[in-house]
Parts: sequence; C-alpha cells; structure tokens
Amino acid sequence: MKYLNIIAEGSTEENFVNEVLVGHFAALGIYVSVRKITTGWDKHSNKPAKGGLRQYSKFRDDVTRWIHSDNGRPDTWYTSFIDLYAFPTGKDSPYQADIQDIRDPYSKIATLEAAISQDINHHRFIPYVQLHEFEAFLLVDPDRLSGLYPDGITGINKLKADIGNTNPEEINGSPQTAPSKRIIRHLPQYANQKAQVGPLIAEDIGVTALRAKCPHFDDWIGRLEKI
Repeated sequence: MKYLNIIAEGSTEENFVNEVLVGHFAALGIYVSVRKITTGWDKHSNKPAKGGLRQYSKFRDDVTRWIHSDNGRPDTWYTSFIDLYAFPTGKDSPYQADIQDIRDPYSKIATLEAAISQDINHHRFIPYVQLHEFEAFLLVDPDRLSGLYPDGITGINKLKADIGNTNPEEINGSPQTAPSKRIIRHLPQYANQKAQVGPLIAEDIGVTALRAKCPHFDDWIGRLEKI
C-alpha cells in the first residue's frame, strides 16, 4: 500500500477527490487522503477555517506541516490540487511577473509548478495547479449539466456556443471569462451549488474523458499512478 496526501484549494476540489480520485487510486493500491487549505481561525466554531487560496504562505505551511507530521513515513507522497485562476501574487508567492507574463498556458503552468516544487523542496511532493480552475472539467462535456439542471437547456446551449471548440484547459482565468464565470453566466444557480454540483458532474463525465480532453490533468494523474 502506498499513501497519497492531497492539499486541496476548497470544498469543490475536496469533494472531487473523495468522490472520484479515491476510488480511482484505490484500484491501484494507493490510499488517498485530502485536506483543504487552512486559511485562519473560525471564531464561531473555534476551529481552523478552511478553503480558498488567498495567501501562498497558508498553502505552503499546510503542505510542509503535513509532511513533517508524517515523520518521514515511507511510501507516502504529497500533491496539491489548486487553481491557477486567482493564484496569489504576493511577495511570498512564486507566481511573479516573469511567470504571469508567459503566454502559453502549458509553459506557464509548468514553470509555476517547478517554482512551487523548488520552494517546498521535498522529493515526494508533486505540485499540481489546475488550468485554469476546477470548472474546466465541466466544460469537457457541458451537456452533462442537464442532468442536474433539466430546465437549463437553453443556458447550456448558450454555454456551448460560448466556449466553442476551445480546449477546456485553455479557457482563460479572467474574472469575466474563467470557466466558473461562464457557467454561472448561463446557469446562475450554479453559483451557490459549486461544491456539490461540480464534483457530481465531473464524476458523471468520468476520469477517462477528463484525461482525454485535459492533457495537464492527464499528466498529473499519470505521474501519481506511478508513485
């Protein structure tokens, strides 16, 4: 048995890991655990607040804390599941102007992941940054949205016309055109249902189809399958 620990950006990614990736990797003898990024302290519940990547240092601290808590446990790997969209650009972040200005999204993401890997500096940490955010998965097959939004066919058709034949991973990350923003524009109810609906639709599409249409995701899954 091997162990794979995933630091996820938020509830949507966490649910996708639990509902889709846990079973996928279990068949390969890889036991998956997932945690959301700790973002602070919830005074109401008196517990750590989790979800969202507002500061790179919060992400880095969570990764290194988990690595150190395992005390060098053998057969254990670590990875991330975070979005390029709205990735922190503060002074503590590796996502600075030299990387932001790279035009090709695959070159940009490879350079950013290499910088994160160098920063974390652990031989069993495999960084993954989603191009451009989780909802790229749903744009692999937008028709699947009709299963949960049967009255949204008109909006789904407009969404399909909006994205055309663009590679889902190349649908960019501006506040107006990011994958989630496009979906919400045509299916407004998705805005308050992302964490529940997103993983369900992605599960319905299936890992095989996601890998076929999302080469960066495919590369990540392939690397994890070989740990």
